[in-house]
Amino acid sequence: MRQALRHLDDFIKKHGPFDGVFGFSLGAALAITYMLDQQQKQASSPFCFAVMFSPIFVVSPDDSYCEQLLRRWLADDHAGFRSKFPDGDFMTELEDPSERTLAQYLQQVLSMQSMGVGMILPNTNVDFLGTKKPEEVPRLVHPDLFHARIKIPTVHVSGQNDSPYIGKQSGVARDLCTPSIRRVHSHDGGHDIPFKISDVNAIVPSIKAMAEEGTQIRDFYGD
Repeated sequence: MRQALRHLDDFIKKHGPFDGVFGFSLGAALAITYMLDQQQKQASSPFCFAVMFSPIFVVSPDDSYCEQLLRRWLADDHAGFRSKFPDGDFMTELEDPSERTLAQYLQQVLSMQSMGVGMILPNTNVDFLGTKKPEEVPRLVHPDLFHARIKIPTVHVSGQNDSPYIGKQSGVARDLCTPSIRRVHSHDGGHDIPFKISDVNAIVPSIKAMAEEGTQIRDFYGD
């Protein structure tokens, strides 16, 4: 993930600056990761606004994210949890709300892999708990565990007939953005970009409004 962010950052520095970013699926998730990472580094966003189409799970590039939680999972007193995750009744083995949140979300992402839905967690050893190596556990970002929010205006678009698993992930990604400056739309398609004129006509005004608001915010703060 860190390497992917470096490649993206190099591209933006070479070809930018850009007023906004549009992302779809994994690209939208990467854009969210990049914006959050840039905000942590320099307290500002590289864009004025963002448009996210059906983002999937967001992964943190920070090895310290949820590190203590993951080390608890790998400790001897969590052997029962490890033996039941992800297909058994593993939630009965967890009492801590943060552990339950991350475990349930991680199980939802892994369930997509068993159904053959898209490329899920490529280059990841699915038996990451069995290795007892915290660095092999996917660092999925969840708004209940990660308190920073994207500070620029955003537009979120998802398909009503998308996979329910992806729909949940899009909702998690949406909640990583500031509620007061985000707009949400849906269309009757699946995991794709809306192409019906009626959908486009409904979404474009929100994009224009968020782009204008983002530009005003940037000019006001002088970023």
